[in-house]
Amino acid sequence: MQFSLGEFVPVADGVLVAVAEPAGVNIGLVVGPSGCLVVDTGSSPEQGAEIRRAAEAASGVPVVAAVVTHWHYDHLFGLAAFTDVPGWAHESVPDWLGAEECRQDAVALGVEPSALVPPSHTFALAKVLDVGGRRVEAVHFGRGHTDGDVVVIVPDAGVIFTGDLLESAGPPDFGDDCHLREWPSAVDGILGLVAEDTVLVPGHGRPMDRLKAFTQRAEISGLYGQVEHLVGRGVRIEAAYEAGEWPFDEATVRAALPMAYAQLAAEGKVPRTQLPLV
Repeated sequence: MQFSLGEFVPVADGVLVAVAEPAGVNIGLVVGPSGCLVVDTGSSPEQGAEIRRAAEAASGVPVVAAVVTHWHYDHLFGLAAFTDVPGWAHESVPDWLGAEECRQDAVALGVEPSALVPPSHTFALAKVLDVGGRRVEAVHFGRGHTDGDVVVIVPDAGVIFTGDLLESAGPPDFGDDCHLREWPSAVDGILGLVAEDTVLVPGHGRPMDRLKAFTQRAEISGLYGQVEHLVGRGVRIEAAYEAGEWPFDEATVRAALPMAYAQLAAEGKVPRTQLPLV
């Protein structure tokens, strides 16, 4: 597996972003007067160490903390390079680190699972961080892309790191661990903070503006709503794509349909065929 890290590029005063491969994940850097914060840590302990070196070189100050926006490998696996500073994440993340899905991801990347470390600090709803004299807020607005999505807010710069709750490199990633019905509500928490000049840094892709974020929120809601509508009409999964009107491309929708139907079934919503009246 080929790992690499691009240059840290400014998106606001004292806020920078670099892209880490192989996943094309945005790595955030918030620079305070005497320390800096790294947002997401890359796909391996070695890449995490590279990110830390680059962050300190770009900022001119030491890393004083790291925040992981959720448990997926491209955001979490580099945290092992930050064990001497507070590593923050939602309280659900440590359990995922011990899950089979996490182990499989590590093996696929050539990363030794035993080399991975959990966050040293967790929170349920929100945490205010002192980043070398600069205020940064980490907030969990609810379940969406995963059960533990964290948004990192830099109030004095008008920048919000959204993690994978929002994407601009392509459609959102609707994995089996997402919470499709609740996802739009989590995005609503972000949108409630967005001003006309706010810079939204998604988990993958270029920064987004307010209109693009509102549009994607509507599309995610539309996907869930369309599946719920089809289930209510008695449309089974094998006929769902052809029967629906979709906000995303065919490959994205077909990949998401099994997850969406399964989550609706867990709520007791399954397609029912009405018998004809005699």
